[in-house]
Amino acid sequence: MSIKILNNSGSLSETDLQLISGTELLLTMMRNRRLIMVPHGNEVNWSSLMEGMMGLYHIRRIDNDKLFQIWFETVMDIDRFEKNLYMAKLADTAEDK
Repeated sequence: MSIKILNNSGSLSETDLQLISGTELLLTMMRNRRLIMVPHGNEVNWSSLMEGMMGLYHIRRIDNDKLFQIWFETVMDIDRFEKNLYMAKLADTAEDK
């Protein structure tokens, strides 16, 4: 039997958002959104950016390739995401040298 269990951590799908429609959780997540722009052609390592998240989150592609909206359950996770993003930028800068 080749069944695999995949770790989904706190990531919510579009279907999950429909299931929590009208709840305080969804309203909270809507208040805790961030918009990020990724340079064209760059790959995003979402696993490393979302590392350490304690609450639920949702990543929504707004544009074909470069604009994403991220919804967070907690403000602490926004801070964690921003720190992870900063660390990823530092690592990219170090690799470029």
